[in-house]
Amino acid sequence: MNSNNRASKKITWRKAAAYVSSLALISLADPRLITFLVGACLVLLAWMLRLWAFGYLDKNAMMVTTGPYAHTRNPAYLGSFVALVGISLASGNIDSSRGQLVWGFALLLIVCFFGFYFPRKISREYPRLQKLFGAQLEEHAANVPNFWPRITPWCSGQERRFSSSLLKENHELSWGVAFAIALTAIYFVKIWSPFFPVAVP
Repeated sequence: MNSNNRASKKITWRKAAAYVSSLALISLADPRLITFLVGACLVLLAWMLRLWAFGYLDKNAMMVTTGPYAHTRNPAYLGSFVALVGISLASGNIDSSRGQLVWGFALLLIVCFFGFYFPRKISREYPRLQKLFGAQLEEHAANVPNFWPRITPWCSGQERRFSSSLLKENHELSWGVAFAIALTAIYFVKIWSPFFPVAVP
């Protein structure tokens, strides 16, 4: 577990690109109250989904097929995607060219998520998990979608409940702080961003 945590903390060029892209998106933000509030609600939903996922996940120790994993095989990635949509929606608007630019940039990030990031992660993780869990993984994959969730949960027969200790071990609680900071930065962007004041129609 500790070796996995250390590995997850390494800054790769992909993580660096994600951080730089997120900072650029927030720095260029031109929020409007309605879309900001809707985006903030989506970010909260995304964090709740990630909390739910990591409260069940015992990395590399058990093939989890209950809780959120009965709806989608990758609930944490689904949560990350919803958070990206929420942050993007909160950052832009349809009224100004700046807001439209932000949404265009966000759309590019979403394309990169589905076209590069997610497929690459799955192509690397699936063979590793297959070695660990074999037929269990195949059965799960045959009954539960890879990303977009099924409405009714798959009943695998596994008995497993949400664990606050697992949630702590997976270091997910800190993401709530990160999301709150990001939304606060978007809301007050005109105060701190070097790209303001800018005369944008």
